[in-house]
Amino acid sequence: MTLRKSHHEPLISFQTYRAIQDRLLGKARAPARKNLNADFPLRGAVACGHCGTPLTACWTKGKYLRYPYYLCPKRGCESCGKSIRRATIEGEFETLLHQLRPAPALFRVARATFEDLWNHRLATAETTRSGLETELVKIEHDVEQFLDRIAQAQLPSVITAYENRIRQLEERKIEISEKITNCGRPLRSFDEALRTSLDFLANPWNLWASERLEHKKAVLKLAFANRLAYVRDEGFRTPGLALPFKVLAEMGSSKSKLARSTGFEPVTPAFGGQYSIHLSYERAGSGS
Repeated sequence: MTLRKSHHEPLISFQTYRAIQDRLLGKARAPARKNLNADFPLRGAVACGHCGTPLTACWTKGKYLRYPYYLCPKRGCESCGKSIRRATIEGEFETLLHQLRPAPALFRVARATFEDLWNHRLATAETTRSGLETELVKIEHDVEQFLDRIAQAQLPSVITAYENRIRQLEERKIEISEKITNCGRPLRSFDEALRTSLDFLANPWNLWASERLEHKKAVLKLAFANRLAYVRDEGFRTPGLALPFKVLAEMGSSKSKLARSTGFEPVTPAFGGQYSIHLSYERAGSGS
């Protein structure tokens, strides 16, 4: 049988025809790969502490059950193929998240600082809005004056100059009106707008405990500035975290009497004690 271009509208596409032929001929197909992310949320977010390669993960079949493991896939690495129990690495990760939790007194100070910044931005926006409204009134007054001059002018060139000036003023009015709209007060209060972010900052483990994979991914993305490094039989190396927790760490390490020198719950040597995090969960991980 040879293939020829037909002159009528086909009943099925050529791709469908090929799929049917493959099925009839019994051609083997590679099984669809299961998405392992749901079973291994740290997959791709944690790297081997020896070579820096992102850890992969798999299920290993035992005599009666299947067992979940993480492992380094890099050939030549001293940890290559050496399995790490999922319960071990994820348990240590949860311990790390618990250690990100700031002391209550320190969190109250941080919350008050954020609220002061919020109120300062509101006050600045209100001042800007007031100045723009004053300028808008002046422009409208100038436009009326030019219109009066046009009515009295005789020379076409003068009238044209006045009309050009009025056009410029009208364009400026549009710009100012848009800026005034953008200077409006927020639709929600400080508590309403930042409640989710502050809850996350107070205890990121709560979001990790969610059943939803996107929430776990949000924790990894928001709590850590880069990929975590893990050494088999040793644990996580000192992680780099995002901005708000870094600010909390700096506040806690100062001579403030409101918190201990670290500013966090007791830390272990494996984690060091310098942490940071973004306050952007409401934008990137909302839905809880």
